[in-house]
Amino acid sequence: MLIRTRHPYNRLFHDLFGEFRPASGIANEFGGSAYGLPIDVEEDEQGYTVRADLPGIDRDDIKVNIHDDVLSINAETAAETSDDSVRAVIRERRFGKFSRSLRFPVPVDGEAIAASYDNGVLSITLPKAEHVKARQIPVTVSGGAN
Repeated sequence: MLIRTRHPYNRLFHDLFGEFRPASGIANEFGGSAYGLPIDVEEDEQGYTVRADLPGIDRDDIKVNIHDDVLSINAETAAETSDDSVRAVIRERRFGKFSRSLRFPVPVDGEAIAASYDNGVLSITLPKAEHVKARQIPVTVSGGAN
């Protein structure tokens, strides 16, 4: 028999609630939830980069959409079927539909968004809209002052 150990508090939570996850999760500044598809979001002056781990998912099963500055990532993978004579002892690998939506705090340029998928990692670059990018304003001299 295989026995898996975990932290006592995690076990207590799991024993009480099973795989329960709050529907809303914990909101973050992007309007997303702390649960669901795990992501990393980085920001610089030019825009945002979003990375999501989607190991084992075919590129054709990943959908990326943007609407009203809300980025949606959807993916799906099928469950592996097993022989009826085999009993699963531990099953932690996820299957089914995965999704995540993020609302960005500033407008992004929807026409310039690019997505790539390499070695199980989805990377999405979202440039900020030109009108929200920081820019330097030249100061001119008027009159005779220098």
